[in-house]
Amino acid sequence: MLQRIQTVYLVLALIAVSLLFTRLPVAVYALNNVGNIPLNVIASYQNQELSQTVYTDINTLPLIINIGLLIALICVSIVLYTNRPLQYKISMFAFLVNVILIIVMFYFADTMQTKLNTQAKYQFGAILPLISLVLIILASKAIRKDEKLVKSSDRIR
Repeated sequence: MLQRIQTVYLVLALIAVSLLFTRLPVAVYALNNVGNIPLNVIASYQNQELSQTVYTDINTLPLIINIGLLIALICVSIVLYTNRPLQYKISMFAFLVNVILIIVMFYFADTMQTKLNTQAKYQFGAILPLISLVLIILASKAIRKDEKLVKSSDRIR
């Protein structure tokens, strides 16, 4: 049943994580001589103007792999609506991957902040994994609640 509330939560989490593949910045670094440098998930950071003064080359491939894995897990969890115990396990694994994504994302933001020697201003892209984390937790609770309801109705028969 795709109209269950946990599917709505998972779809919203999928949208929140998928928005990270757009050009939404996770953080912005203000430099006096150049301007603002954004930290995007899919952007390249080889800035020609800064190449002589500041090292800004950063590899975001671990972020891309982590987000891709999280998107795949959420999609599989949405499709497995008929098998609630497996759906719950996959959504809990997606929760773990999302926590790792948050840690890696803030590690990259801190690394870039250290390389540029400036303060990071976190943007909307940094909030999206937190939103998806809350939505995955809500979906897991709804899946568990559904499973308890089905088991209690089986016990009555």
